[in-house]
Amino acid sequence: MAIVVIPIISPPQYDSFRREAGIDLPHTYDEWLQLAGDHRREVGRQGDTTLDVQVDYDDYIKFCTASGAARDRKSLYDFAMEKKP
Repeated sequence: MAIVVIPIISPPQYDSFRREAGIDLPHTYDEWLQLAGDHRREVGRQGDTTLDVQVDYDDYIKFCTASGAARDRKSLYDFAMEKKP
C-alpha cells in the first residue's frame, strides 16, 4: 500500500500559490478543496492511503529556488513529499 501526499494550502495563502507562483490551480479555494477530496477518494479506491501535508508559500518558493524546480503542481507535490513527517 502506497502513501500519497496531498499538499494542503491555507486559505490566506491560496492566491499566492495560484497567482504569484503561477501554479495551474483552480480559480477558487473551494474548487481546490473539491479537487483534493476527489483525489483522496480516487487514491482510496486504488487501495492506497493519503497523507495531508500543510505547505507554506514562502517555504515552497525557497524550495523551488534551492532545487531549481519549476513552480508547478509537480514541484508542489514534490515539496509536500519532502515535508511529510
